[in-house]
Amino acid sequence: MRKYVMLGNGILKLFHKKITNLKGLKVRGIKYFVGKYVRFWIHSGGYFDMGTKTWFSDFCSIEVNGGKLKLGYNNFFNTNCKLVSMNNIEIGDNNLFGPNIVIVDHKHNYNDANKLICKQGMSSAPVKIESNVWICANVVITQGVTIGNHIIVAANSVVSKDLLEPGVYAGSPAKMVKKL
Repeated sequence: MRKYVMLGNGILKLFHKKITNLKGLKVRGIKYFVGKYVRFWIHSGGYFDMGTKTWFSDFCSIEVNGGKLKLGYNNFFNTNCKLVSMNNIEIGDNNLFGPNIVIVDHKHNYNDANKLICKQGMSSAPVKIESNVWICANVVITQGVTIGNHIIVAANSVVSKDLLEPGVYAGSPAKMVKKL
């Protein structure tokens, strides 16, 4: 019973000085948990669609900067996860995200050596994470990546290419180490 009280209180915390722009937020249901020092920043026309039974542990940071972020049902984000959407990030149902996860759908351009990197603009591509995925601690997921169903990404990995076949992936860049 205590768990549902915490989830119900999470939605109250969500609306109490947690979100910069409520116009860009769609909330489905009332079962949420939002830990201490969680930050939601929706700006520049961004849109955040949060599925029910979403759990954000302490120190998570979600920024939707003109893009879209869609979370499915029953996703757990451990401490210090960071999601930044300038294009589109879509996450399915029943996923586990370990501590210190970074998911971004954009990168800085750096091709012209005569210009400052910060003056060369950005490129972006959608990120899609399907259902029943476990992303272990300290993983970075970069732009343009699709992670299929029933995939485990080992700790300290960098996902820079699609992971579509069910299995365990590890390394930088992440490669299959065990087929499921």
